[in-house]
Amino acid sequence: MRYPAVAGSFYTSSASQLRAEVKGYLDAASRKVEKKERLAIVCPHAGYAYSGATAAYSYASAANFSQPGITAIVIGPNHTGAGTPISISREGWKTPLGILRCDTELVDAIIAEGKIARRDETAHASEHSCEVQLPFLQMCALDARIVCICMAWQDEKSTEDLAKAIFATARKLKRNAIVIASSDFTHYESAESARKKDEGAISLLEKMDAVGFESLIDARDLSICGHGPIACALIYGALAGAKKCELLSYTHSSVVTGEGGEGVAYASLAIS
Repeated sequence: MRYPAVAGSFYTSSASQLRAEVKGYLDAASRKVEKKERLAIVCPHAGYAYSGATAAYSYASAANFSQPGITAIVIGPNHTGAGTPISISREGWKTPLGILRCDTELVDAIIAEGKIARRDETAHASEHSCEVQLPFLQMCALDARIVCICMAWQDEKSTEDLAKAIFATARKLKRNAIVIASSDFTHYESAESARKKDEGAISLLEKMDAVGFESLIDARDLSICGHGPIACALIYGALAGAKKCELLSYTHSSVVTGEGGEGVAYASLAIS
């Protein structure tokens, strides 16, 4: 069992407070976003006070979370440096809201299908990028199973290999699957500077151009920390028949702090 590493810091460790907070974010987002079936979503992974309202847009937009038997494949970047290049957890994960079961059959199939991903729990032990998505998932999909993947390698080849393995195995095992890409956008710049940089990247995502998106990351050395998970979600979506990537919400931490200067940008997108 993987126990919470950032409850009490990135989000509250109180089950009742967490449930009320996430519900509030989801209720507010639901009034502003169109709900439809989604193949993948992109969500930020900062502290909920900063990015929770933005993350809620993606979750609120996915009608398939209410369907029975859904498997959520949560892909986040590796911030700690621990573990293998692409690390997949095979454990159940606990949050203050309860336990999420792992889809171990799908985990084993992804590892067998791909060339890089391996089972590794050490990469996940202190990593927050997947964990912070789970309370939102628990509030939206009560019986969901999970596959949590931590990407240290986010190059184009590794990303494509993982996306193809997820698509092939989810189809073979007939999973009702949704990919959740966990990423913040531009880091430690002013809101104006961040928006200018992120607009180009988001424009390529809206065109379903994963190659162009990754090329832009490299060419401009953009600080979008989960660009690999985002590209993976886009490639998976395209393979599964997605035609559209929509920006649902974009904000900057300075909106919350009320202070100017440097901060972090957050975006929610949905692929369908």
